[in-house]
Amino acid sequence: MERGWEWDLDDFTVNQFGHPYQGNNYFNAGRANGLNFWESSAVTAFGSGTWEYFGETNQASLNDFINTTLGGIALGEMFHRTAWLVRDTHKTGKSRLWSEIGALALDPVTGYNRFQSGDASRVTEKPAELTPSRLGAVTSAGVGWRQSTKTDETGTVEETSINPIVELDLLYGNLEADRSRTPYDAFGVRMTFGGGGPISEVTVRGRLLGQPLHNGVQLSVNQDYQYNKNDAYQFGAQSFDVSAGINHDFSSRMSMMATGWGGLTVLGAVDSIPPEGSVVPEAEDAGQGVSTGPRNYDYGPGTNFGGIVELRREQRGFTRLSYDAHQLHVLDGARANHFLQRLRADVTLPLPGRFGMIVTGEFFDRRTYFQMADVAPAHFHFPQFRISLTWNGS
Repeated sequence: MERGWEWDLDDFTVNQFGHPYQGNNYFNAGRANGLNFWESSAVTAFGSGTWEYFGETNQASLNDFINTTLGGIALGEMFHRTAWLVRDTHKTGKSRLWSEIGALALDPVTGYNRFQSGDASRVTEKPAELTPSRLGAVTSAGVGWRQSTKTDETGTVEETSINPIVELDLLYGNLEADRSRTPYDAFGVRMTFGGGGPISEVTVRGRLLGQPLHNGVQLSVNQDYQYNKNDAYQFGAQSFDVSAGINHDFSSRMSMMATGWGGLTVLGAVDSIPPEGSVVPEAEDAGQGVSTGPRNYDYGPGTNFGGIVELRREQRGFTRLSYDAHQLHVLDGARANHFLQRLRADVTLPLPGRFGMIVTGEFFDRRTYFQMADVAPAHFHFPQFRISLTWNGS
């Protein structure tokens, strides 16, 4: 679907990625100075609020406050813990220096404090609470084919694109088991580069509470951050959910993992599909000089639900089916309700060593129901297929 606006740093990226990243620095200002997760979360809210009311020349924005605070908490704890994976406090010399520099790139505030205080060269044990019970990483690089289709009152428009894609998945801790009262002792991260944008996807799913139940069921409360931006659609969300999952062994080699969830989206953003005859908004005054152009997306709260089923051989997944859906009620933007669905299937063919070939099929479907009786709903969907070489570091 061809878009009528392109910017180097557009408003969607600033609000859905830039604000959360800035909130991550507020959060880690607390973590770097010995505060825990909840205390650092309060620092993030305070930093966001003071910037909105005293740092900007624009009117304070509730949207920005939510994105900076909730997105900053999710990205902040994720980057803080990932930086401690890179940092090796047992080493000295050049190898120690490079590990500290690598951690500095992920968590600049903590890294700067460590160089200033001398901790960056001091030989110590890593904090026990920042050492995961399990760790896994999967990297894949390949080519994706996408066909996008938009149907509304003006008719149907189709476009096809082929893009290189690099995807990184990090699994920190064990999201599938354990009693937990420590936020983010288990989380999952996905980052996708290419596929229609420099960074086309960032998702963080962190466990806040975990409790095993009877019959092997694991119940968890999670925080979610989501950012998607490619040449087919834009979507971002700050949300919470409750999930229930099970693991079942078919044999000593074969097993299955299944989990389902449902929750509330505090704030979601999705690119607008203006109804026929509506006027495209004029460019907004960016105020801080960080973005230009009209606000071409809708904001609102809603609900979310989804599930994952994965088949494993010797604890490594070879077939995975995932589904997630979001319903958004627009409060700021075009008067509409959006329903978005995403279905993805991955099949991994093993190669020698830790390598494999992964074939991915994905389908995105979106329906927009306008709050005007005389305007027909808009329907937008695309299939995507990808083939990649993957490396499993689990």
